[in-house]
Amino acid sequence: MSERAHWSALEISNKGIERGWHILGEQQLAVLENPLAHTFTTLRHPVEKLLEAEYFLACLTCADGLRFQFELNALLSASRSLTFVLQKAMAHVPGFAGWYEKKQVQMANDAAMRFFLLLRNISQKEGPVSFVGGSLPEGGWTYRFVGRPEAVPDELEGRDIGACCAAHLVKLASLLLECVQAFPFRTCPARAMTEEGMAALRYEWSDVEAAVELPPGYTEGVAFAPAEKLRILRREIEPLDIGSIKRIADGDLRSDGARLEFPPSSGADLVDDIAVMMAAADHGSGNPRAAFVSSILKHIGDIDQSP
Repeated sequence: MSERAHWSALEISNKGIERGWHILGEQQLAVLENPLAHTFTTLRHPVEKLLEAEYFLACLTCADGLRFQFELNALLSASRSLTFVLQKAMAHVPGFAGWYEKKQVQMANDAAMRFFLLLRNISQKEGPVSFVGGSLPEGGWTYRFVGRPEAVPDELEGRDIGACCAAHLVKLASLLLECVQAFPFRTCPARAMTEEGMAALRYEWSDVEAAVELPPGYTEGVAFAPAEKLRILRREIEPLDIGSIKRIADGDLRSDGARLEFPPSSGADLVDDIAVMMAAADHGSGNPRAAFVSSILKHIGDIDQSP
C-alpha cells in the first residue's frame, strides 16, 4: 500500500496535521485534555539559541566600532540564554536535574565559562564590557578582552575576541550534545516516535494521537505494523537538528555555508599590550590613550634591545 493510501486509511485531516506539527515544534508537546498523558520534549529551542549565538558571532567577525559592541552584547545574551532554555525544556525529564547539576559544577570550575557569565551580567546590568581593538595590516580589526573588573582567564588571554567566543560556543554545543547522548528519546521527538522510543518512554498510542491531534483510537483501527505507523506519523514532526549541534561542537562555525575564520594572534601584539596595560592597576581608570602610548614605547624598547 502506498504512503498516500496509508494517510487515507489513517484519515488524518490537513488541519490536524498542521496543528500537530506546530505542537510538536514547541518545547513540550503538551496534551491539553489528559494530564496523565505522556509529554514529548525536544531541544529545539536550546539549539535555536546556539544557532542565534553563531549568527551574532558571524556578524561580529565583520564588525568594528560601536557595531562590534552591539554584536558582542547580542552574542553574550544568546549564549547565556541557552542554558536557561535547556533547563526549561528538560525540567520534567526524569534524571535531568541530577545530570545537569553535575554539568553546572563542571561549568563553574571552567574559568573561561565563568568569565563569559560575568561578561553577560556586565553587559545586561552595568554597560558595555571592556575590550580594545587594533587594525590589521591586511585590513580589518582584531579585538581583545580587557581584564576589568576581573582578569581575563589564561585560556582567553591574547586571543581575538571572535576566537574566544567561538571556543565558548563549542563548549555550549558540547553540553547539548552530551544531553542528547544522555537522553536520546527525551531530546528529539523523531527519536521518541520509534519502537525503541516507545519502549523506553512507555507511552501509548493515545499519547501519539494526542500529540499530533488525531482523534482517539485512529491508530488502533489500522492494521499496520507499529514501526510503520510510527514512521508515517514521524514525518509530521520536526526532528532535532543534531547535525548543527555536532558541527559546532567540532569547532566548525559557519556563516552562509562558509567557515568562520578569526585573525591569528601571538599574544605579544600591540593590541595585547594595550589590553594588559588598560587592565593594570597603575593605570587608574585604564585610560586608552595612556595605554596606547605606553605600549608603543614598550614595543620601541623591545626593538632597540633585539639583536
